[in-house]
Amino acid sequence: MARSAFACFAVLLFMVMMMEGWRSEATMSCGQIVTALTPCIPYSRDGGTVPHACCAGFQGVIAESKANPDLQAACRCMKNFIESTVPRMKVALVNSIPGKCGVNLPWKFGPSLDCSGVHW
Repeated sequence: MARSAFACFAVLLFMVMMMEGWRSEATMSCGQIVTALTPCIPYSRDGGTVPHACCAGFQGVIAESKANPDLQAACRCMKNFIESTVPRMKVALVNSIPGKCGVNLPWKFGPSLDCSGVHW
């Protein structure tokens, strides 16, 4: 009985990993990206000084997005986060964050951003 339950669990775990696009490489999930960028919300609405935690989060996300598929996934996650989570966000302020944080970002946010075309 225990062996059967373990086998079912192992098969279920394998299926979940395959559906989620699991890889052995270290990449950030969209949830981790959202958590890292949450400190950027006040600046993206009101301006002022970019919080250190925002820069640290942004730098971490970009550092983890070394391969183009990772970068494109990070772009999609950030775009969805900005469009759905940050009401009253000002695109100019969002686009100023990378420069103020010393991050080279190969795209500008906006409604027409196509993340499938971003690359290093």
